Amino acid sequence: MRPTTDEIEVRDFVVNQKNGVKGLVDFLTLTTLPSPYIQPPQERFTSDKILLGSSVPVIDVSNWNDPHVAREICHAATKLGLFQIVNHGIAPAELMGVTAAARGFFELPAEERRRYWRGSSVSETAWLTTSFNPYKERVLEWRDFLKFEYLPQRHDFAATWPSVCKEQVIDHFEKIKPITEKILNILINNLNSVIDESNKETLMGTMRMNFNYYPKCPEPSLAIGTGRHSDINTLTLLLQEDGVLSSLYARASEDGDKWIHVPPIPGAIVVNIGDVLQILSNDRYRSVEHCVVVNNCCSRVSIPVFCGPVHDSVIEPLPEVLEDNEMTRYRKIVYSDYLKGFFGRPHDGKKTVESIKFP
Repeated sequence: MRPTTDEIEVRDFVVNQKNGVKGLVDFLTLTTLPSPYIQPPQERFTSDKILLGSSVPVIDVSNWNDPHVAREICHAATKLGLFQIVNHGIAPAELMGVTAAARGFFELPAEERRRYWRGSSVSETAWLTTSFNPYKERVLEWRDFLKFEYLPQRHDFAATWPSVCKEQVIDHFEKIKPITEKILNILINNLNSVIDESNKETLMGTMRMNFNYYPKCPEPSLAIGTGRHSDINTLTLLLQEDGVLSSLYARASEDGDKWIHVPPIPGAIVVNIGDVLQILSNDRYRSVEHCVVVNNCCSRVSIPVFCGPVHDSVIEPLPEVLEDNEMTRYRKIVYSDYLKGFFGRPHDGKKTVESIKFP
């Protein structure tokens, strides 16, 4: 089907004119969903898909040395691929501060936000875009996001970040990094391996952060905030905005279409397993497919931090998980090639990790 004039005009305003969906809702009083955002019926999230009576594990990590904490983390990583942690050491005020900073950026005037648009950003390590891959997607996602790359080895890596949020972003990176290291140590030790110089760059050689912004949506049942996908990195630590329910959902099992609500818990951080850990563990851990639903009551922000490999890392199951003549389930792949596969198409579940799995 050829796109209509309205579709072309909306896409041009949102993508080519660098306004994003935030600019669209600020510019127009929308009572119906613009056609480029109307998802096909099979991609819409409906209430019959929600698995009632199931909940996401909430793990108290106040004592990282407690063997019970390690068991709970490994069990959750194996069964669901997602859990929440509390008493992790980051003060609630600091979490609220970075959330407020994210909102602060998206409340900047449109011309100021455009300075960071991907492809022409004033910063090499921070850029703004909309949807997921707006030049490849037939249907757009109801989301804008600002991405930051953490490069502490460069003294000026954050010099041109937006002043409204620079301090809070750097602080959040610094607070999240040791928590990520503790979780990864537990998960890798459970595979009879250790984090050392031989694998550290593969496990946690890069850190990136998103400010995700989901505007209020006129017809949320027809739209999606973030399409169903698994994260391609090693581990993601996500801060949800307090008080906005029915937003984040995780697929309950690999072979069904039931989803579990991941509620925002004040002070909690959501941890989800990425594809790299699923591959390294030879399927002992599960990268979780998830999606984000929007609403017509209020906007929402979320702040994921992605920990992953450097681009030239070779991703394959760890030798320790293959010691008992276990067959490898994945062909080896350079991470940069894996990234190209993921970002070269719209969100489509777990097709990227499945594409390198042996039959």
